[in-house]
Amino acid sequence: MEESGTTGEGRRLAAGAQCLIAFALSTILYVLAFPPLDSGETAFVFAAPIIIYGLFGKPARWEGLQLFGFGWLAWFILMSWLRHCTSSLEIPFAGIFGIFLTALLSLVLSLFWSSWCWITLKCVRWTKHDPVAYRLVLILGLAALWVVLEWLRGVIFTGLPWLPLSVSQWNRNFILQVVALTGGAGLSFVLIVFNFGVAYPVYTYWTNRRGSWMSRLSFELYLAMIVLVVSIGSGIYTAKFAQYPRVEGPKLGFVQPNAGVELKWDMERVNDNLKVLEDLSTYASYLGAELILWPESPTPLPLKGDYRMQQWAEDLSARLGIPILAGNIARENELDDNGNRWYNAVFTVHPETGLNSEDYYRKRRLVPFGEYIPLTGMIPFIDKFVPIDANFGKGESAEPISFNPDELDARKIGNLICYEDIFPPLARANTLEGANWHYVATNNAWFGEGAGAWQHAAHSILRAVETRRPVVRCGNAGWSGWIDEYGNIRHVMMDDSNSIYFQGVDAVKFSRCSYWSGRMSIYVQHGDWFVALSGALLLVIGFLGYWLKSPRRLPQA
Repeated sequence: MEESGTTGEGRRLAAGAQCLIAFALSTILYVLAFPPLDSGETAFVFAAPIIIYGLFGKPARWEGLQLFGFGWLAWFILMSWLRHCTSSLEIPFAGIFGIFLTALLSLVLSLFWSSWCWITLKCVRWTKHDPVAYRLVLILGLAALWVVLEWLRGVIFTGLPWLPLSVSQWNRNFILQVVALTGGAGLSFVLIVFNFGVAYPVYTYWTNRRGSWMSRLSFELYLAMIVLVVSIGSGIYTAKFAQYPRVEGPKLGFVQPNAGVELKWDMERVNDNLKVLEDLSTYASYLGAELILWPESPTPLPLKGDYRMQQWAEDLSARLGIPILAGNIARENELDDNGNRWYNAVFTVHPETGLNSEDYYRKRRLVPFGEYIPLTGMIPFIDKFVPIDANFGKGESAEPISFNPDELDARKIGNLICYEDIFPPLARANTLEGANWHYVATNNAWFGEGAGAWQHAAHSILRAVETRRPVVRCGNAGWSGWIDEYGNIRHVMMDDSNSIYFQGVDAVKFSRCSYWSGRMSIYVQHGDWFVALSGALLLVIGFLGYWLKSPRRLPQA
């Protein structure tokens, strides 16, 4: 009995060690796939250790809890830049509070990752002895589940679709083109299927190593290869239009003030901040800029609602003889229906007509606890614990803004502010409204000088390919540059040390692919159809799996 107990305890320890190794390896591979490490190839194999463990290993204790812990760790590492967002708060232990918020958000994000891994583990064990057709259907179902969970993450809890799996391929142009057809969801689906295609051959070969060569064939690998080839082939087909001539647009002057978060709003430094903005804008005109770009809210006073600020901007544009596309703040005279008068906005300032204070873009997706306080209707006292200076109003329109559409068609601009470029439906709405290119005005100074700005910019590349519209970005601290319709980074501002975090200015010629002028990609036309298809596929496979594996259908002894 003692030997048996010892053996049993040894087996449990071995199972626990296998579990830890598999989960830790998957966590490492998942983190490696995204910026700043940018090993996108690991996205093709990150789940393979968990799948292989499910196929070979014995169930260990507390697997679900361990998966949740490793998922939390992965997201805490990926979101570690978030701790800087509280650095400017005048509260005790602001740094510790930032770490706490990072840990809390990582916990929420890990729920989706760990839930999928746990379900996958159970399903793989459940079907590993079933016919190959069952396993192939299971793979498609679990890939569809990943797609649905990513979509849910962008909808519930105010929505945060940060770093979907597809973003790991942001600089792998050959595989990225399929998102013009399916959106990012289709690319995530392909990557998940390929993870199974890597894991199952290991199991098939090992369990049939003494059998015939036919028995060692892995149909799961063939399924993965077919899905990959189809996605790349369809993407290449839509990318063939890159050979069409390009339409020249304005020479863009990127103004990157690199103003610290706390310094920009210091009323005692208003003149200093404006002097920096003026000097950089003037230098952009010397470089030949035909359109000057300002990032999100570079001035300490609202461009609309403060006459002095408006006059200053209009005088600058008139003196330079160059229009300005300005991220800024609007303060309306009258309250809207929700009692708000403030908006995070993008304006046009023309050297002849001045500020267009009527047709400006209002931010549609606000930052919770930064621009508004959620749940105030359900928890009336929450604003006492999370004080912000003003609730911002929410914009509704995706209508592009322009300077002179009769003069230059390329100036019909769809706008995205701050983190709006991580939400695919917003860029799609811009395109449906007639935008010829997207402008992202952001302030990445909140993120510190870590991975935040690079992760943020990676989403813009997917928006460019999905909509087949160039994306131009201007950040307060970085990433400033532009991306063409096929996900190619045409320009990014860097200093002599190849850093994006610096104060500077640059002027770069901008162009558009003539083929996509007036044309819409499949994704823009039909939206998240692939998510809907994945949801339907998941329901059908889930029902069939339950029905076929139900004890009532098993043969009676």
